Amino acid sequence: MPGEFYIEGKKERLDLSVILTTIADLQAELARLRGEAPVSGSVTADWQSATGTSGEIGADLVTIGTSNTKYKLHSLMVNISALTDGAIIVLKLFTKVNGSERKVYHQSFTKGTDPDGLWIVNGTVGLQELLRVTLQSNNAADNGKIVDFDYTLEAM
Repeated sequence: MPGEFYIEGKKERLDLSVILTTIADLQAELARLRGEAPVSGSVTADWQSATGTSGEIGADLVTIGTSNTKYKLHSLMVNISALTDGAIIVLKLFTKVNGSERKVYHQSFTKGTDPDGLWIVNGTVGLQELLRVTLQSNNAADNGKIVDFDYTLEAM
């Protein structure tokens, strides 16, 4: 009969609709593994005088992911080239840990000494909650300046 397949030496019949469904499932999984489209953006903020969502000095740069959704964060880069030479730039990452938001990363960089392109995440990190990135400068001249970011994310 059309649409029926048999494997030599086996008595059971293979249903074409089951095969097509399996192929469609595999195609969907392969498409998911390609990851989300890369995200790039820029933020202008008062990096020295503002207060971020965390309540700490600085401003929110970007929030990555979705609450209660699993992702793999493969890369996060921040461009501080527009900020003032000699300024101390502090990048912080916040996420929920057992339901309460916690700071999970805190690192200082010196503009003009460290590279302008900061590779904050350069390996795969699993996320299940929002990851908020904040930036703080110790130089008032950085208020109103632009900071760029790029990240790559993969749904799990």
